[in-house]
Amino acid sequence: MREEDAMKALNTLKPSDITEVKSMKTPPSGVVLVLTAVCHMMGVKPDKVKDPDGGGKKNDYWGPAKKHLLGDSKFLQKLKDYDKDNIPKSILSKIRKYCKKPEFDPEDVKKKSVAAAALCIWVRAM
Repeated sequence: MREEDAMKALNTLKPSDITEVKSMKTPPSGVVLVLTAVCHMMGVKPDKVKDPDGGGKKNDYWGPAKKHLLGDSKFLQKLKDYDKDNIPKSILSKIRKYCKKPEFDPEDVKKKSVAAAALCIWVRAM
C-alpha cells in the first residue's frame, strides 16, 4: 500500500460512514481488528475489561475507539495529517503483527464495513 492509496481511501469516506461504524453494537472481528490497529497508531489506550473466556481482564479497544476516534469530529483530518515519517518503532512493530493477520485484508474487511476497509488501507500504508 502506498500513501496515495491511503489518502484516496480516506477521501472516499463521509461522516456517515464513520457514524455507521460507531453505531455497531457488536462489530465483526475484522472491524475490531482494524480499529485496534488505528488505536495503536493514534496512541489511544485500551480499557481493561473482564475476559468472557475467564482468566481475569483483557484489553478492549472497541470502547476507546468509539469514544476517542470515531466520536472525534476531526478524526478523518487527524488521519490525513498523521506524521508518517516519525512513527515510533514500538508502534510499527505492533502494526506489522496486525498486517500479517489474514483477516487484516482490506477486501475482506470491506465486506463488513467500507469505512473500516479504508482505515485498514490507511494503516497498511503508514
